[in-house]
Amino acid sequence: MSDAPHIPVLKEETLSLLEPGPGKKFIDGTFGFGGHSKAILAAGAEVLGLDLDGTAFAACQEISGREPRLHCCRISFRDMDEALEIQNWDQVDGVLLDLGVSSLQLDDPDKGFSYRSDGPLDLRFNQDKGQTAADLVATLTETELADLIYGYGEERGSRRIARVLVNAREEEPIETTSRLRNLIEDLLPRGVKSAPVLSRVFQALRIAVNEELDALPEALEKLVQVIRPGGSFVVISYHSLEDRLVKRFIDREKRDCLCPPELPVCRCGHKALLKPLTRKAVKASTTEERENPRSRSARLRAARIL
Repeated sequence: MSDAPHIPVLKEETLSLLEPGPGKKFIDGTFGFGGHSKAILAAGAEVLGLDLDGTAFAACQEISGREPRLHCCRISFRDMDEALEIQNWDQVDGVLLDLGVSSLQLDDPDKGFSYRSDGPLDLRFNQDKGQTAADLVATLTETELADLIYGYGEERGSRRIARVLVNAREEEPIETTSRLRNLIEDLLPRGVKSAPVLSRVFQALRIAVNEELDALPEALEKLVQVIRPGGSFVVISYHSLEDRLVKRFIDREKRDCLCPPELPVCRCGHKALLKPLTRKAVKASTTEERENPRSRSARLRAARIL
């Protein structure tokens, strides 16, 4: 992923769906290095960049110093409505959420996002508050840890991994990425590649620490509030759990009625709030995957607010 740190994923597809232009306003809910924001700004629009990560926020401020149409707020995308109030904006013409971990985070060993380098087992987007991954590994029961690794990482060997971690922490706290990596690698049978397993375990811990699967549904519900009618949103996800949440949200809100099909008359009163702009998840081209490895697992979905 870090081979192409400044290349925004699915940039052309994102711009085509958001349709930025002079006089328009957008929220980039996951600013990172600002790749997507720079492209939106280049089209003449105004951008409010959000990010909990202190390094990303600093990067946003640095760019905004020479680009007055970029505004920055260190806040989660789940609180985008609060960000609009802070910026004194009413509504925007579009929102982008590029989920997952950026190379900005992966390349910093002090954040602990990558098992490839040694560092503290942290994994927080905002390192100023909240529990670390090391805290979770130290305090969860074996069952809780196994459920977490399976539920958020979809790792089938979750129970065996949890058992090893709980036994190991009795001898010495698991406080670094290298210790966690070594414990997992040691339990894998010979010939089994460790990278996929490590990726799933680190993903599970990261999602839990940052409450990502709680933040995303909240953010999706707020999209229809902060985007003016005719505006659109784009969500780029990197694993099936996130993509499933986005798909279900769009499928639900495109319908005029949510009643069970056996009811002859609608009783819910629900009205469609959006129109899908993507029939199915959009994937990166072979060329983009080759130039930017991070795009290989990307799935883009978009919709227009009615």
